[in-house]
Order: sequence, then structure tokens, then C-alpha cells
Amino acid sequence: MHIYSVEIKNIRAIKHLKWTCTSSRAGWHVIIGDNGSGKSTVLRSVALALVGNTIAEALRQNWDTWLFEDAQEGLIRLSVDGHAEDKWSGKGKQTTNYYLGAGVRFTRGSTRVELKECKLQNVTSRNIWSDKPGWFGASFGPFRRFTGGNKDTEKLFYSQPRLARHLSVFGEDVALSECLDWLGQLRFEQLDNSYRSGKLLDNLIEFVNQEGFLPHGVTIDSVDSKGVNFRDGNGITVSVDSLGDGFRSILSLCFELLRQMVMTWPGSLLFKVSESGLITVGHTGVVLIDEIDAHLHPTWQRRIGFWLTKHFPKIQFIVTSHSPLVCHAAEKGSIFRLPTPGSDEVARMVEGIEKERLVFGSVLDAYGTDLFGEDVSRSESAQKKQRRLSELNRKALSSSLNEEEQRVRERLQALFPASM
Repeated sequence: MHIYSVEIKNIRAIKHLKWTCTSSRAGWHVIIGDNGSGKSTVLRSVALALVGNTIAEALRQNWDTWLFEDAQEGLIRLSVDGHAEDKWSGKGKQTTNYYLGAGVRFTRGSTRVELKECKLQNVTSRNIWSDKPGWFGASFGPFRRFTGGNKDTEKLFYSQPRLARHLSVFGEDVALSECLDWLGQLRFEQLDNSYRSGKLLDNLIEFVNQEGFLPHGVTIDSVDSKGVNFRDGNGITVSVDSLGDGFRSILSLCFELLRQMVMTWPGSLLFKVSESGLITVGHTGVVLIDEIDAHLHPTWQRRIGFWLTKHFPKIQFIVTSHSPLVCHAAEKGSIFRLPTPGSDEVARMVEGIEKERLVFGSVLDAYGTDLFGEDVSRSESAQKKQRRLSELNRKALSSSLNEEEQRVRERLQALFPASM
């Protein structure tokens, strides 16, 4: 499954938004925008439509907070296209001529807001809301961690497995601890001479240990009854709990994503190995990640999208970020900018030379587009110094500088070599 289009009306701070994927579906799709522009709302809305209104009731959300101001109705509509591994559900003719629809709508009643199914036009009557294999979607919020979750919320991992794929995007009280228990269970079964579990665990370790995923040569060393152990860049063995926030954020995402895929396609071959030794995951699906850059060093922010799309080549990643470095991996994807709160702007795709500056340019090139706001590349003090350097450069062309001016100019040129 991949998403072709998203439409959101009257949901929280979003009056109306339309996102259409005209580029490659599988790949890296980035949503950018100021704080408060609605990036998290977009991902939560997509996740809600993927889950469906019936199962979504288990989230125990206050739907009153979802409907825009005094609006009487709001809606979230998706158009998705399926693949061979996505099993059809519901009544209606199977066809490749139409997109499948997934949608929910909010209606304001006399006492509360209700969540209902939203029927779509120009799509088949079948739906993606079933427990049949396929139609894979998973969502991850910005607080990705192994511990510290609400036990009552985490019970949904067992009672609502399809909803469990999206839990963390809806709140801060969800920890991805289930994946560590899963790895420990695989190790236990491996010791009990289970070939399938042992092979899966070995392949998973090889997959994570591939070059470029974890920085500084950090690799999984072992899995035992106490947890997952890593060998850091200094050759020291440490537990997963001793790793930094960036490591735990990315590892919890990766482990849980792999666990959910195994649960969706039990018995299937998860990993594929190419002749060159590259290990990839061959399943299709949609993965939403809020604030993918959280806790990551700038070099890791730039690299993570390339690694994920290379090793999950059929997954459509839709991520939010405040970092232009995350956009570097969007050459075969898209960049979508949300309007600045309080402005007359509209949500739009970043295209043409603007997109190229984000994908191929430096951080300064990206900030020069104003897509990340105005005057963000230099502080006010730095801008004042640059103006002074410009004045001295102009004066040097028309007349001579005195000794003090020459000294100041040389110091500023060393500070701003690009302005020379």
C-alpha cells in the first residue's frame, strides 16, 4: 500500500489541506513548517484514517479537540493504491482502475463530537480496515523510547494489534518496549533450537549492523535474557539503555517497525539479500515519523533518510522535520510546506529550484529560500557585522581604507569568507 492523496478539512488548526503524491510513492516525503503549523496534526490525521473510525475509539481521544473551532463537520480522506501483497476486504469488485479510499469524518452533535466513517467518491467500495495481510501502515511519534510508557495504553499492543502500529503518534505516554521483549523471545526460541526464530534474529542483527545505520561503528553485540547489548566505537559493550537518546530513538523505531512487519506477514521471508550482500526489506507500506530529526546529530539527520529508503525500498516514508538536512534524501520523494500560523499562505509542494536547493544545497542554501523562516541563517549581531563588511568592501573599491578599517575588514573577511 502507498498513499496517493491526503485531504484534511477542519481538523484542529488546519482549515483545508490537500497533499497529492505525484512523484515516486515509495521514498522520502518530508513535511516542513513552523511550530504550530500542524505537522503533527497531518501525521495523526493520516494515521487515524489508516486505522479507521471503529478501532480508533480504543484510543479514548477527546474528539472535541479535533474539530476546528466552531466547525460543524471535519473530515480526513485518503486515496491509497494497493499491491499484490495487500489482501482486499469488504464488498465490491476488485479493480486496478481506482484508488481505494480510507476516510473518517467528525460531526458536532448537541453534546459532543462524533467520529464516523467517511465515504469517498471515485473509489471502490472495498476498504483497508481489516486484519488480512497487507495494507501495512505504521506511525511513530517524536517521543520514541523503550521505557517510561503508560501500562494501560500499552495493553492495546495486545488487544488491538492493528491500532498498535500507530499508538505512539497519538501521545507521549507510549513506549516501544514490546520490541525488546520480542527480541528476547526470539533469542529464547533460538536457544530452544527454533530454526525460524534463530534465523530471523540473526538476519535482524545483520540488517541493523549494516554500514551507515548507527554512527561511529556502533553495532549489536548480542541479545540475551537481560536485553540487547551493543559494542560502541571504542569497543566497549553497553546495554541499549546506556545508549544516548539519538540511538534509542532510531533503534526503537527500527525494531518496532520490523516487529510489526513480522506480525503483518507471519511466515514470510522478511529480509532479502542481494548478490552484493545488501540486506533489504521487500514489503510495501506507509510509515509516518514525527520529528525524525529529534536527538540526531546533523550528520545523522542528513544520512537517516538515505539509509531507510535504501534498506526499505518499497516503503513510503512520510516524515516531519525542522531540519533542512532531512530534506537531502527527498530527491525521489517530495517536500511539502505548511503555512506559517497567522499568515495568508497556503500549504504547498516545494518544487523546481526551491526543492533542488533543499535537496542538493547546503544548510545556508536551504535557509536562503525562506522555507524555514526569514533571517534564520544569521543572528542579528552577525547580520550587522556582514553589513559592516559590505560597507568596507565598497569603500575599498572606490578609495583607500585607513589602518583601523583595514584591520576590521580583514577580521570580518576571516569571519565571513563567503562574502569576500
